[in-house]
Amino acid sequence: MLGRRTRLVPVVPNALERLILLRLNRAPGPVLDLVGGAAERAVGLALELDLFAALESGPTSLADLATRLDCAPEGLEPLCDFLVALGYLVREDGRYANTEMTAAWLLDADGVGPWLAFWNDVVFPFWEAQAVTAVREGAPRQTLYEWLDDHPDRWRLAHEGFRAAASVLAPTVVERLDVAGDARVLDVGGGHGLYAATIAERHPTVQVEVFDTEPAREVALETARERGVEARVSFVAGDYTTDSLGEGYDAALLFNVVHAHDGPESVALFERVREALAPDGRLYVLDQFDGTARTALSRATVGFVGLTYLVTLGQRAHDVSDVSTWLAEAGFEVQDRRSFLTAPGVSLVVATPAN
Repeated sequence: MLGRRTRLVPVVPNALERLILLRLNRAPGPVLDLVGGAAERAVGLALELDLFAALESGPTSLADLATRLDCAPEGLEPLCDFLVALGYLVREDGRYANTEMTAAWLLDADGVGPWLAFWNDVVFPFWEAQAVTAVREGAPRQTLYEWLDDHPDRWRLAHEGFRAAASVLAPTVVERLDVAGDARVLDVGGGHGLYAATIAERHPTVQVEVFDTEPAREVALETARERGVEARVSFVAGDYTTDSLGEGYDAALLFNVVHAHDGPESVALFERVREALAPDGRLYVLDQFDGTARTALSRATVGFVGLTYLVTLGQRAHDVSDVSTWLAEAGFEVQDRRSFLTAPGVSLVVATPAN
Protein backbone atom coordinates (compact mmCIF):
# COMPACT_ATOMS: atom_id res chain seq x y z
CA MET A 1 0.00 0.00 0.00
CA LEU A 2 1.27 3.43 -0.94
CA GLY A 3 2.18 5.31 2.24
CA ARG A 4 0.32 8.56 2.80
CA ARG A 5 2.13 9.86 5.85
CA THR A 6 4.90 12.37 5.33
CA ARG A 7 6.56 15.20 7.15
CA LEU A 8 4.61 18.36 7.69
CA VAL A 9 4.80 21.34 5.39
CA PRO A 10 6.20 23.86 4.84
CA VAL A 11 9.73 22.56 4.49
CA VAL A 12 11.43 22.60 7.89
CA PRO A 13 15.25 22.67 7.83
CA ASN A 14 16.94 19.87 9.73
CA ALA A 15 19.40 20.57 12.54
CA LEU A 16 22.42 20.85 10.22
CA GLU A 17 20.56 23.10 7.79
CA ARG A 18 19.39 25.36 10.63
CA LEU A 19 22.97 25.58 11.88
CA ILE A 20 24.36 26.53 8.48
CA LEU A 21 21.53 28.78 7.32
CA LEU A 22 20.28 30.41 10.48
CA ARG A 23 22.90 30.17 13.21
CA LEU A 24 26.26 30.42 11.42
CA ASN A 25 24.94 32.44 8.47
CA ARG A 26 27.17 30.41 6.15
CA ALA A 27 24.51 30.06 3.46
CA PRO A 28 21.68 32.35 2.33
CA GLY A 29 18.78 31.92 4.76
CA PRO A 30 16.41 33.90 2.49
CA VAL A 31 16.37 30.90 0.16
CA LEU A 32 13.86 29.37 2.59
CA ASP A 33 11.46 32.20 1.82
CA LEU A 34 12.04 31.74 -1.90
CA VAL A 35 11.09 28.08 -1.60
CA GLY A 36 8.09 29.02 0.53
CA GLY A 37 6.84 31.47 -2.08
CA ALA A 38 7.29 28.90 -4.82
CA ALA A 39 5.44 26.35 -2.69
CA GLU A 40 2.38 28.60 -2.43
CA ARG A 41 2.35 29.07 -6.19
CA ALA A 42 2.75 25.34 -6.80
CA VAL A 43 -0.14 24.49 -4.49
CA GLY A 44 -2.27 27.17 -6.14
CA LEU A 45 -1.46 25.70 -9.55
CA ALA A 46 -2.34 22.21 -8.32
CA LEU A 47 -5.69 23.48 -7.03
CA GLU A 48 -6.39 25.23 -10.33
CA LEU A 49 -5.66 21.99 -12.21
CA ASP A 50 -7.76 19.93 -9.74
CA LEU A 51 -4.69 17.77 -9.21
CA PHE A 52 -5.44 16.83 -5.62
CA ALA A 53 -9.07 16.04 -6.45
CA ALA A 54 -7.91 13.78 -9.28
CA LEU A 55 -5.98 11.70 -6.73
CA GLU A 56 -8.90 11.25 -4.32
CA SER A 57 -9.66 7.85 -5.85
CA GLY A 58 -6.24 6.53 -4.88
CA PRO A 59 -2.63 6.19 -6.06
CA THR A 60 -2.28 7.01 -9.74
CA SER A 61 0.50 6.72 -12.29
CA LEU A 62 1.89 9.83 -13.93
CA ALA A 63 0.49 8.79 -17.31
CA ASP A 64 -3.03 8.25 -15.97
CA LEU A 65 -2.91 11.45 -13.94
CA ALA A 66 -1.75 13.43 -16.98
CA THR A 67 -4.64 12.00 -18.99
CA ARG A 68 -7.18 12.92 -16.31
CA LEU A 69 -5.87 16.47 -16.08
CA ASP A 70 -5.22 16.94 -19.81
CA CYS A 71 -1.57 17.75 -19.11
CA ALA A 72 1.66 16.73 -20.76
CA PRO A 73 3.37 14.10 -18.56
CA GLU A 74 6.70 15.89 -18.94
CA GLY A 75 5.07 19.09 -17.70
CA LEU A 76 3.12 17.51 -14.86
CA GLU A 77 5.98 15.49 -13.40
CA PRO A 78 8.09 18.42 -12.09
CA LEU A 79 5.02 19.88 -10.39
CA CYS A 80 4.14 16.57 -8.76
CA ASP A 81 7.70 15.96 -7.64
CA PHE A 82 7.90 19.42 -6.07
CA LEU A 83 4.65 18.69 -4.23
CA VAL A 84 6.21 15.44 -3.02
CA ALA A 85 9.20 17.36 -1.66
CA LEU A 86 6.83 19.78 0.06
CA GLY A 87 4.78 17.02 1.65
CA TYR A 88 1.53 17.41 -0.30
CA LEU A 89 2.00 14.20 -2.29
CA VAL A 90 3.86 10.92 -1.91
CA ARG A 91 5.33 8.88 -4.75
CA GLU A 92 6.05 5.18 -4.65
CA ASP A 93 6.49 2.69 -7.49
CA GLY A 94 5.77 5.40 -10.04
CA ARG A 95 2.39 6.32 -8.53
CA TYR A 96 1.35 9.53 -6.81
CA ALA A 97 -1.09 9.89 -3.90
CA ASN A 98 -2.30 12.66 -1.62
CA THR A 99 -0.85 12.77 1.87
CA GLU A 100 -3.12 12.70 4.91
CA MET A 101 -2.45 16.41 5.40
CA THR A 102 -3.64 17.16 1.87
CA ALA A 103 -6.75 15.03 2.27
CA ALA A 104 -7.62 16.68 5.59
CA TRP A 105 -6.94 20.32 4.74
CA LEU A 106 -7.31 20.70 0.97
CA LEU A 107 -10.00 18.16 0.05
CA ASP A 108 -12.22 17.99 3.10
CA ALA A 109 -15.44 20.01 2.90
CA ASP A 110 -14.16 22.17 5.77
CA GLY A 111 -10.64 22.45 4.36
CA VAL A 112 -8.67 25.55 3.40
CA GLY A 113 -8.38 24.90 -0.34
CA PRO A 114 -10.72 27.79 -1.28
CA TRP A 115 -8.76 30.09 1.03
CA LEU A 116 -5.51 29.28 -0.77
CA ALA A 117 -7.25 29.67 -4.14
CA PHE A 118 -8.49 33.13 -3.11
CA TRP A 119 -4.99 34.19 -2.16
CA ASN A 120 -3.49 32.78 -5.33
CA ASP A 121 -6.09 34.24 -7.70
CA VAL A 122 -6.97 37.54 -6.01
CA VAL A 123 -4.90 38.62 -3.02
CA PHE A 124 -1.38 38.08 -4.31
CA PRO A 125 -2.10 39.75 -7.69
CA PHE A 126 -3.59 42.64 -5.71
CA TRP A 127 -0.39 42.75 -3.62
CA GLU A 128 1.72 42.99 -6.75
CA ALA A 129 -0.32 45.93 -7.99
CA GLN A 130 -0.66 47.84 -4.71
CA ALA A 131 2.14 46.92 -2.28
CA VAL A 132 4.68 49.58 -3.28
CA THR A 133 2.05 52.32 -3.16
CA ALA A 134 0.73 51.09 0.19
CA VAL A 135 4.17 51.09 1.80
CA ARG A 136 5.23 54.44 0.35
CA GLU A 137 1.95 56.29 0.91
CA GLY A 138 0.41 54.37 3.82
CA ALA A 139 -2.52 52.98 1.86
CA PRO A 140 -3.26 51.30 -1.49
CA ARG A 141 -4.80 53.28 -4.35
CA GLN A 142 -8.01 51.35 -3.71
CA THR A 143 -8.91 48.76 -1.11
CA LEU A 144 -9.37 45.11 -1.92
CA TYR A 145 -13.09 45.47 -1.19
CA GLU A 146 -13.33 48.35 -3.66
CA TRP A 147 -11.52 46.22 -6.22
CA LEU A 148 -13.98 43.38 -5.61
CA ASP A 149 -16.87 45.79 -6.13
CA ASP A 150 -15.31 46.65 -9.49
CA HIS A 151 -14.98 42.91 -10.25
CA PRO A 152 -18.20 41.47 -8.78
CA ASP A 153 -17.60 38.07 -10.33
CA ARG A 154 -14.74 37.61 -7.83
CA TRP A 155 -16.85 38.22 -4.72
CA ARG A 156 -17.99 34.60 -4.54
CA LEU A 157 -14.39 33.36 -4.59
CA ALA A 158 -13.62 35.84 -1.79
CA HIS A 159 -16.49 34.72 0.44
CA GLU A 160 -15.73 31.05 -0.22
CA GLY A 161 -12.14 31.77 0.79
CA PHE A 162 -13.18 33.62 3.95
CA ARG A 163 -15.51 30.73 4.80
CA ALA A 164 -12.72 28.19 4.36
CA ALA A 165 -10.44 30.20 6.65
CA ALA A 166 -13.20 30.47 9.26
CA SER A 167 -13.85 26.72 9.16
CA VAL A 168 -10.60 26.08 11.04
CA LEU A 169 -11.74 28.05 14.07
CA ALA A 170 -15.53 28.27 13.94
CA PRO A 171 -16.41 25.23 16.11
CA THR A 172 -13.97 26.28 18.84
CA VAL A 173 -15.10 29.90 18.82
CA VAL A 174 -18.78 29.04 18.93
CA GLU A 175 -18.19 26.81 21.96
CA ARG A 176 -17.02 29.92 23.81
CA LEU A 177 -20.05 32.07 23.04
CA ASP A 178 -22.63 32.50 25.77
CA VAL A 179 -25.78 32.04 23.68
CA ALA A 180 -28.61 29.62 24.36
CA GLY A 181 -32.36 29.22 24.56
CA ASP A 182 -34.27 31.48 22.19
CA ALA A 183 -31.48 34.06 21.92
CA ARG A 184 -31.28 36.40 18.94
CA VAL A 185 -27.77 36.86 17.57
CA LEU A 186 -26.60 39.56 15.14
CA ASP A 187 -23.56 38.67 13.01
CA VAL A 188 -22.33 42.05 11.77
CA GLY A 189 -20.21 41.73 8.64
CA GLY A 190 -20.80 37.98 8.85
CA GLY A 191 -20.28 37.49 5.12
CA HIS A 192 -20.08 33.78 4.36
CA GLY A 193 -22.40 32.89 7.23
CA LEU A 194 -20.33 30.05 8.66
CA TYR A 195 -20.25 31.40 12.20
CA ALA A 196 -24.00 32.03 12.07
CA ALA A 197 -24.69 28.52 10.77
CA THR A 198 -22.39 26.94 13.35
CA ILE A 199 -24.20 28.78 16.15
CA ALA A 200 -27.56 27.62 14.82
CA GLU A 201 -26.26 24.04 14.59
CA ARG A 202 -25.03 24.07 18.16
CA HIS A 203 -28.10 25.80 19.62
CA PRO A 204 -31.32 24.43 18.05
CA THR A 205 -33.57 27.32 19.10
CA VAL A 206 -31.27 30.29 18.54
CA GLN A 207 -32.00 32.71 15.67
CA VAL A 208 -29.06 34.34 13.87
CA GLU A 209 -29.14 37.27 11.46
CA VAL A 210 -26.20 37.93 9.15
CA PHE A 211 -25.84 41.62 8.27
CA ASP A 212 -23.52 42.33 5.35
CA THR A 213 -23.43 43.73 1.83
CA GLU A 214 -25.44 42.10 -0.94
CA PRO A 215 -22.55 40.15 -2.54
CA ALA A 216 -22.37 37.96 0.58
CA ARG A 217 -26.02 36.85 0.47
CA GLU A 218 -25.66 33.87 -1.87
CA VAL A 219 -22.79 32.23 0.00
CA ALA A 220 -24.27 32.96 3.44
CA LEU A 221 -27.63 31.38 2.65
CA GLU A 222 -25.92 28.51 0.85
CA THR A 223 -23.89 27.83 3.99
CA ALA A 224 -27.05 27.78 6.08
CA ARG A 225 -28.76 25.36 3.69
CA GLU A 226 -25.77 23.03 3.64
CA ARG A 227 -25.85 22.91 7.44
CA GLY A 228 -29.60 22.39 7.55
CA VAL A 229 -30.29 25.57 9.53
CA GLU A 230 -31.74 27.81 6.84
CA ALA A 231 -34.94 28.30 8.87
CA ARG A 232 -33.00 30.02 11.68
CA VAL A 233 -30.31 31.91 9.77
CA SER A 234 -31.44 35.00 7.88
CA PHE A 235 -29.57 37.59 5.84
CA VAL A 236 -30.04 41.35 5.73
CA ALA A 237 -28.16 43.37 3.13
CA GLY A 238 -26.86 46.77 4.13
CA ASP A 239 -23.97 48.99 5.13
CA TYR A 240 -23.25 48.44 8.82
CA THR A 241 -21.71 51.91 9.10
CA THR A 242 -24.92 53.71 8.09
CA ASP A 243 -27.94 51.39 7.97
CA SER A 244 -30.01 50.33 10.97
CA LEU A 245 -28.80 47.12 12.61
CA GLY A 246 -32.07 46.48 14.43
CA GLU A 247 -32.51 46.22 18.18
CA GLY A 248 -32.95 43.87 21.11
CA TYR A 249 -30.28 41.33 20.20
CA ASP A 250 -28.92 39.10 22.96
CA ALA A 251 -25.49 38.89 21.34
CA ALA A 252 -23.62 40.53 18.49
CA LEU A 253 -20.56 39.33 16.62
CA LEU A 254 -17.88 41.47 15.00
CA PHE A 255 -15.64 38.74 13.60
CA ASN A 256 -12.73 39.87 11.40
CA VAL A 257 -14.34 43.27 10.96
CA VAL A 258 -12.44 45.70 13.19
CA HIS A 259 -9.18 45.35 11.26
CA ALA A 260 -10.84 47.13 8.33
CA HIS A 261 -11.40 50.28 10.41
CA ASP A 262 -9.33 52.82 12.29
CA GLY A 263 -9.96 53.93 15.87
CA PRO A 264 -12.73 56.52 15.32
CA GLU A 265 -14.50 54.25 12.85
CA SER A 266 -14.31 51.35 15.30
CA VAL A 267 -15.73 53.45 18.13
CA ALA A 268 -18.62 54.54 15.91
CA LEU A 269 -19.27 50.94 14.90
CA PHE A 270 -19.18 49.74 18.50
CA GLU A 271 -21.70 52.46 19.40
CA ARG A 272 -24.03 51.31 16.63
CA VAL A 273 -23.78 47.72 17.80
CA ARG A 274 -24.44 48.76 21.41
CA GLU A 275 -27.68 50.39 20.27
CA ALA A 276 -28.70 47.10 18.63
CA LEU A 277 -28.08 45.05 21.79
CA ALA A 278 -30.44 44.35 24.64
CA PRO A 279 -29.28 45.94 27.94
CA ASP A 280 -27.82 42.61 29.09
CA GLY A 281 -26.48 41.66 25.65
CA ARG A 282 -22.92 40.68 24.82
CA LEU A 283 -20.56 41.81 22.09
CA TYR A 284 -17.92 39.40 20.80
CA VAL A 285 -15.01 40.85 18.82
CA LEU A 286 -12.77 38.32 17.06
CA ASP A 287 -9.69 39.35 15.11
CA GLN A 288 -5.95 39.12 14.66
CA PHE A 289 -4.57 41.49 17.28
CA ASP A 290 -1.11 42.91 17.67
CA GLY A 291 0.40 42.51 21.12
CA THR A 292 -0.99 39.00 21.62
CA ALA A 293 1.71 36.90 19.93
CA ARG A 294 3.93 34.82 22.20
CA THR A 295 5.71 32.44 19.81
CA ALA A 296 7.83 32.84 16.68
CA LEU A 297 5.03 31.49 14.50
CA SER A 298 2.37 33.71 16.05
CA ARG A 299 4.61 36.80 15.78
CA ALA A 300 5.29 36.04 12.12
CA THR A 301 1.59 35.40 11.51
CA VAL A 302 0.48 38.66 13.09
CA GLY A 303 3.22 40.53 11.22
CA PHE A 304 2.12 38.97 7.94
CA VAL A 305 -1.51 39.79 8.67
CA GLY A 306 -0.62 43.36 9.61
CA LEU A 307 1.21 43.89 6.32
CA THR A 308 -1.69 42.30 4.46
CA TYR A 309 -4.15 44.70 6.08
CA LEU A 310 -1.95 47.62 5.05
CA VAL A 311 -1.68 46.51 1.43
CA THR A 312 -5.30 45.45 1.00
CA LEU A 313 -7.16 47.90 3.24
CA GLY A 314 -4.79 50.66 4.29
CA GLN A 315 -5.21 49.44 7.88
CA ARG A 316 -3.23 47.34 10.37
CA ALA A 317 -3.57 44.65 12.98
CA HIS A 318 -4.74 46.69 15.97
CA ASP A 319 -3.27 46.29 19.43
CA VAL A 320 -5.77 44.51 21.64
CA SER A 321 -5.35 47.22 24.30
CA ASP A 322 -6.43 49.86 21.76
CA VAL A 323 -9.53 47.86 20.92
CA SER A 324 -10.36 47.63 24.63
CA THR A 325 -10.03 51.41 24.90
CA TRP A 326 -12.31 51.95 21.90
CA LEU A 327 -14.88 49.62 23.41
CA ALA A 328 -14.83 51.67 26.62
CA GLU A 329 -15.27 54.88 24.65
CA ALA A 330 -18.31 53.32 22.98
CA GLY A 331 -19.91 52.43 26.30
CA PHE A 332 -18.77 48.84 26.78
CA GLU A 333 -16.97 47.04 29.58
CA VAL A 334 -14.53 44.31 28.55
CA GLN A 335 -15.32 41.13 30.47
CA ASP A 336 -12.85 38.64 29.02
CA ARG A 337 -10.28 37.93 26.33
CA ARG A 338 -9.64 34.46 25.00
CA SER A 339 -6.95 33.12 22.66
CA PHE A 340 -6.74 29.98 20.54
CA LEU A 341 -3.88 27.51 20.16
CA THR A 342 -4.94 26.65 16.61
CA ALA A 343 -5.00 30.29 15.46
CA PRO A 344 -1.83 32.21 16.38
CA GLY A 345 -2.51 35.86 17.17
CA VAL A 346 -6.30 35.52 17.14
CA SER A 347 -8.21 36.65 20.22
CA LEU A 348 -11.87 36.84 21.19
CA VAL A 349 -12.77 39.94 23.22
CA VAL A 350 -16.02 39.75 25.19
CA ALA A 351 -17.74 43.00 26.20
CA THR A 352 -21.07 44.08 27.69
CA PRO A 353 -22.84 47.45 27.72
CA ALA A 354 -21.68 49.54 30.67
CA ASN A 355 -24.30 50.37 33.28
